[in-house]
Amino acid sequence: MTLSRPERIDLLLTRPHRQEPEPAPREELATLGAIEQTVVDAAIAMLAPGQKFALLWSLQVGEQAVAGVQVKERDGSVTNMVPPAEVLEYLIDHKRMSYDPSVGTWISAEIFIAGPTRYKATFATGTVADWMPEVSEDDLRAEFDAFPRPAGEIPDWARTQLDWSDRRTG
Repeated sequence: MTLSRPERIDLLLTRPHRQEPEPAPREELATLGAIEQTVVDAAIAMLAPGQKFALLWSLQVGEQAVAGVQVKERDGSVTNMVPPAEVLEYLIDHKRMSYDPSVGTWISAEIFIAGPTRYKATFATGTVADWMPEVSEDDLRAEFDAFPRPAGEIPDWARTQLDWSDRRTG
C-alpha cells in the first residue's frame, strides 16, 4: 500500500517523539581541592591502557575558556584530547573561586597527572605557555573587567599588548 504525501506527513506528526534524557546536573563542588580531584579523575578516565602520564591544561582569559588533555605516548608522540565539557565547567568554577582582589585570579592552568593521587597543579596568574592559544586584547580587557587586580599585578606582556592595541586604535 502506498501512502499519499499528506498521509505520510500525518503519520510523522502523530508518531511519538523520542526525547533524549536531560543530562544529570553536575555536582556542585565546594572546595578547590575537590574540583582538582574531580578534573584529575576525569582526565585519568580518558586514558587508554598503557597511558600513564597526562597533562590537563586550561586557558581562561576573558570570554576565552578552553581546556585539553595531552598524553605522551611510549614512542614519544603526543596525543591531544578534548576533555568532557564538565571538566571545563569545573575549571571555570575553580577560577572564579580562586579570585583574590589583591592579585586577580589565574589565567592558565597545567595539571601534570601521574595517578589519581599523584598530580601537580600549577595555576598561573601572569603567564601563558607559548603552546596555548593566543590571547586577544578584547579577552584581556574582559578578563581585567571581570576579575579586577591592582595595576602592579597585570603581567608585563598583557600591559604591552593592551598598550600596543590602544596606540593602534586611539
